[in-house]
Amino acid sequence: MNYFISRVLYLLVVFVVAVSGIFVLVNNMPGDPAYGLAVSIAQQRNVPLDRALEIARNIMGIDPNESLLTRYGKFMSNLFKGNFGYSAFYNTSVNEIISRSLPWTIFVISLATFFSFIVGIFLGAFAAQKRGTVIEWIISTLSSIIQAVPPFILAVLILFAFSVSLKVLPLGGAYPVDVEPSFSFKFISKIFLHALGPMLATAIPQIASWTLAMRGNTSQIMEEDFIRFAEIRGLRDSVIARKYIRNNAVLPLVASLAIGVGYMLGGHTLVESIFNYPGIGFYFSKAIAARDFGLLTGLFTLIVIGVIAATFIADFVYALIDPRVKLK
Repeated sequence: MNYFISRVLYLLVVFVVAVSGIFVLVNNMPGDPAYGLAVSIAQQRNVPLDRALEIARNIMGIDPNESLLTRYGKFMSNLFKGNFGYSAFYNTSVNEIISRSLPWTIFVISLATFFSFIVGIFLGAFAAQKRGTVIEWIISTLSSIIQAVPPFILAVLILFAFSVSLKVLPLGGAYPVDVEPSFSFKFISKIFLHALGPMLATAIPQIASWTLAMRGNTSQIMEEDFIRFAEIRGLRDSVIARKYIRNNAVLPLVASLAIGVGYMLGGHTLVESIFNYPGIGFYFSKAIAARDFGLLTGLFTLIVIGVIAATFIADFVYALIDPRVKLK
């Protein structure tokens, strides 16, 4: 219980510091956060820009005469109430944007996480068992190269190869505009097809990371005394690999899995933008382009929450599955 409380307090401090840094960074960016909404109001209502700025600031709850400290207090108060702010570009609350975009991001990241972890674990264990051979060298070298490639570069390559050239994947969107959302097989299959591009761009670097991590863990476990003892006992190689090597090698990676999900949430931003996929990353890039400070702050905060929550889950899960770690 003491471990649980200490981790919660530690991550709460990390959250406050990270969110405070985001607030200071965004609020010191040049420009008026209400300007985008003011332009829209001026065009729609045919009023002068100065008057539109007053209306926009009133809608967004911005007082230009307030100090940074006062705005920070209001921001933190709203945040702990679950209010992530207001988007000037979309003229709606950030909560509304999150509610319609987060499910798509979670869907793609979940697919990418499951696929990359399974494939990476298999390739890593296979490479370790073939250590000293050409197969291990090929898998390790390719994994090292692929791991260094940013996901957005892969997204561009996948989009060009499979959407533009081969035309086997759609160019963008979550589903075709001419398909009515339903629980039909046609609609569900289209959702998976549209998610395949961003999923692969996110999953491929992760496959390389899991492969290298599993290979390293497996190689280390294979040098342990209990493995040699199992071999002396005459156990079959398949039994040793399945019950002794793989289980112990996977153990540290299970905890890292949650952290990987959190960091994929942040690294997925440009991928969704390239595929025009309506997730968190898509709106994040729109917020940067439109200088929508409210939306930018809200989505930044959501990503921080995702990473911190994933870190906490990883710590907790590792303490539960590893007998060497106890929750005191």
